[in-house]
Amino acid sequence: MRPVFARSENNPIITAHEMPIAAAAVLNPGATEQNGDTVLLLRVEDDAGFSDIYVARSADGIRDWRIEPEPILRHGESLWRYEAWGCEDPRVVFLPEEQQWYITYTAYSGVGAAVAIARSRDLKTAERLGLIFSPNNKDAALFPHRFAGRWAVLHRPDAGGGVENIWSAYSPDLVHWGEPHCVLHEGMGPAWDAERVGTGPPPVLTDEGWLLLYHGVKAYGGQLVYRVGAALLDAQQPHKLVARSRLCLFQAETAYEKSGFIPNVVFPTGLLLRRDELWMYYGAADTSICLATARLPDILATFTE
Repeated sequence: MRPVFARSENNPIITAHEMPIAAAAVLNPGATEQNGDTVLLLRVEDDAGFSDIYVARSADGIRDWRIEPEPILRHGESLWRYEAWGCEDPRVVFLPEEQQWYITYTAYSGVGAAVAIARSRDLKTAERLGLIFSPNNKDAALFPHRFAGRWAVLHRPDAGGGVENIWSAYSPDLVHWGEPHCVLHEGMGPAWDAERVGTGPPPVLTDEGWLLLYHGVKAYGGQLVYRVGAALLDAQQPHKLVARSRLCLFQAETAYEKSGFIPNVVFPTGLLLRRDELWMYYGAADTSICLATARLPDILATFTE
């Protein structure tokens, strides 16, 4: 596989040891920017096995992370029974029209994994809006502006029988969602993403359309291997697939990606576009947080390979 992404030499950039609480793992961060800082929303699993979402800030997006001592979204609060077991895997996007950040995350409870949404004006506290998709559903990521007056989101429902594709939906108000479309199917046969696919970070707009990084899974002897691929969605109708990379673009290679709570996992959930460079924040082996970068032209070139 031709290398497209380059890992940070500081990887893992955040581990459980940096957390202000006793933590078993820190993983799958949402990424955004605020007042010159890179801001990550961290899924932190405590020693009891339950997850909350914490905020971390860094001047350079690599080191010297300042982590808030209390979570921005805490599981188990009495008014939010569908989060009784965890708030997991946040994606975050700033909506200029709303002048707020919107956080989509997995609400986990005894009835399954559902998709919830919250918003924040300062990335210190968050206001929950509730569930937008019922179980079993995960990996939701918002687009940052409207399409013909409506907001759009990608998500990954479980269709049963092992079928897990990426779908889209539209909303007039960020609460009520409809008009479903299947955007990206699982790969075929022995493909690297044939077991399942799922949304990665919120898509970023390029001259060619919306660039989506996604995770794909393949089973080897009963063991699941997670990799990263790319897709291009129509700029005006984001439920329409324009192109898809045939090859995976990133996979577990280092010790911190191959060894952990779930080995052979690279799981991208945060993406920042800085000029023509992509900064991809990802969970490694469901244990730590890492960073890899790539040139945007190199990613776009994979659609013609």
